[in-house]
Amino acid sequence: MPKLKIALIDDDQERANYIKASLIEHHFEVVACLTIDHLSLFRLEQLHADVILLDMDHPHRDIIESCVSQFDLPTVLFTKNSHKDTIKSAIDAGVTAYIVDGIDPAKLQNILEISIAQYKKHKKLLDDLEETKNKLADRKVVDQAKVLMMQLHSLTEEQAFQLLRKNAMSHRMTIGEMARRLLDAQQLLQNQFKE
Repeated sequence: MPKLKIALIDDDQERANYIKASLIEHHFEVVACLTIDHLSLFRLEQLHADVILLDMDHPHRDIIESCVSQFDLPTVLFTKNSHKDTIKSAIDAGVTAYIVDGIDPAKLQNILEISIAQYKKHKKLLDDLEETKNKLADRKVVDQAKVLMMQLHSLTEEQAFQLLRKNAMSHRMTIGEMARRLLDAQQLLQNQFKE
């Protein structure tokens, strides 16, 4: 099994160095070890990390959000802070797992594997939701384009759809894209005549 590549981010440099040494000793690959104040200078995607391991005494939502949005990786937060509002804030900010405990390298492999699997599952759900939204938007636009073609050329709904489909295929685009182009062209013509 390949080693998990960890980007370690801590709010204490001395502790970060200790944790890094401990992780390496337990056969993890630490591809980055930085403090929170150096986050803006770093690009983790160049390191091909599998997971971000955040270790913070006082988790701040803005720092967590910055890590989650900037690096787009599973983010596991270790802290001693068990305050309910802090936990809720961290989860709302996008952490994959919130662990109220110190980092125990002996137990870390399972925690990280579960967190990565959970992150992938959540990301797939978001991607599926986005795809569904796009399909619904396309369907609405296609229906509008069909109505326009039916009005302009006295076509049936099926004829309008087939013509739209044929043109989309010949221009190597989706029916939704073709429908948007048709509606944009119609809007442009209407604006020309109004002027």
